[in-house]
Amino acid sequence: MGNYEFEFTERGPYGGAVRLLRDTDLHDKLVLDLGCGAAAVAAPLRALGAHYVGLDVDADSVAKLADQGFEAHQVDLTDASPASTLTEIVAGRPVAAVLCLDVLEHVTEPAQLLGALAVVTGAHPGVELVVSIPNIAHRDIARRLLVGEWEMTDSGLLDRTHVRFFTDRTLTELMAGTGWYESARADFPLEESDQHRPGHPAFEAATNLGAFLDRVRGGADPYGAVNQFVRRYHRGSPRVTEPESDTDAPFVSIVLRTQGRRPETLTDVLCCLAAQTCLDFEVVLVVHDSTRATAVRELVDEFEGNIAQRVRVVSCDGGTRGRPANVGLREAAGEYLAFLDDDDLVTADWVENIRTNARTHRGMVVRWWAAEQKRKHGKADELASHLAVGPLTPTYATSFDLVRHIRQNETPFHCFAFPRSLVDLGFQFDEALTVCEDWEFLVRAASTCGVYDTARMTCVYNKWADNTSAQAASAEEWFAMRSVAHIALDERPLLLPHGSVRALDRTLEKVETQERWIARLEADLAVARRQLADTQEVSNNAHHALAELRSSTSWKVSAPVRLLGSVARRIRRLGRGR
Repeated sequence: MGNYEFEFTERGPYGGAVRLLRDTDLHDKLVLDLGCGAAAVAAPLRALGAHYVGLDVDADSVAKLADQGFEAHQVDLTDASPASTLTEIVAGRPVAAVLCLDVLEHVTEPAQLLGALAVVTGAHPGVELVVSIPNIAHRDIARRLLVGEWEMTDSGLLDRTHVRFFTDRTLTELMAGTGWYESARADFPLEESDQHRPGHPAFEAATNLGAFLDRVRGGADPYGAVNQFVRRYHRGSPRVTEPESDTDAPFVSIVLRTQGRRPETLTDVLCCLAAQTCLDFEVVLVVHDSTRATAVRELVDEFEGNIAQRVRVVSCDGGTRGRPANVGLREAAGEYLAFLDDDDLVTADWVENIRTNARTHRGMVVRWWAAEQKRKHGKADELASHLAVGPLTPTYATSFDLVRHIRQNETPFHCFAFPRSLVDLGFQFDEALTVCEDWEFLVRAASTCGVYDTARMTCVYNKWADNTSAQAASAEEWFAMRSVAHIALDERPLLLPHGSVRALDRTLEKVETQERWIARLEADLAVARRQLADTQEVSNNAHHALAELRSSTSWKVSAPVRLLGSVARRIRRLGRGR
């Protein structure tokens, strides 16, 4: 469908509006249809027992509706006092519902009209308001803008008579701000709206560009394919919303995961955070076991105010390692997010390094290096609960390479930070993964944001001899989760950073050189095998002939002669030896 459905159909937006009222008591009650136009819903609502009343500014539409036997009034909803006009029309009769189907987008001050409806329906408890409004955030509109187009049309999403435009969020804010709260919805989806351009790579989901744009739009909210918001509301008190202020929000949110079972290592982590040179951060400490949350909070309270006041303890239960990570995503308020587990160690300038480089490389993933430290847990009779084994090694001091990361993770979880705006794009950790959840997230984030590598060693990756996820998960599980992650990554287009073409070319050149070398070795091996086979055949034939000779009668008869010949040869050798 290219344009609006002005005729009533069960599957269209008007059909959805009627369905939203089928559970409402309409019998002998008014249903006011504001801006009714051709009154497409009049007959279906009358069939449900309603007393339909159409209101429109167009005199011809009102006259036609009256000729069909419906109550109709000419009303200009942009008048200064629509409430008094509507009150006169109602005239004390019971009102079941009010319809604003394709109306609010034509009104310069929709809040004023909605406020008037609240006044008019104040004496009618249980009244329902049903609206149908075009979605300006349909993905086809976004695609049009990306290709430099904004084409107003006679009808549709960009109807030239529209003066207000709504997304799901702005519609909800408008309704709640005027005292109307959603109770049901029957949104009308349309994969290809009137703004769709068939055959254009930005619009077709089968193209790389179209698939990528769909992924971005779909991550923001689930309404990218909704053409019309069709929703039912009940009346309440207007919601007063305070303007959002980011003045007190920290720049960095640190999500710290723990199960609450390692208080000694968690204390070490909190000590590292208490020693930070930059205090522009908060800590969202997610306890993946609600029964241990109180004990964790008590541990945090043992620290000085400069760290304890920055820590918010939240808890969750069940799920995989991705669950506490996602809880932290939702709770975090900072512009950038970084993660720690309860056995990670960081240097005193860890936060400062994140903030400095994130501010100079806005929107990018910021990455740094980690030294690896082998550690083991102490025995019961040892003073230390855990101790280092061997020196620090620069295992994770490598420059970031996205293609190489697709093959294998080279970045520990506490070695990168990303903008919180990724959460607004629908980014979250895959809770289907029992391991590898951080690696899969990083690949997607790096593809979207790009990576700035600080080349600074600001943390320590502890490699434990026991009791870690590496030991808890078998090699088969790691391999299986890696395969699951690859399947998920393969379902979406990935953006490669600048410089990738030459890097891939060099890599492919090395692969091709190695393949040619392997091909030559395989050819030489094939020749050697053929020669060996030929030699083997000659040898086999010789052995076969010798066996036949030895089994023949002549060979047996000549045995004494061969013996005398052998003795004679020995006598000659002995004679020469003298």
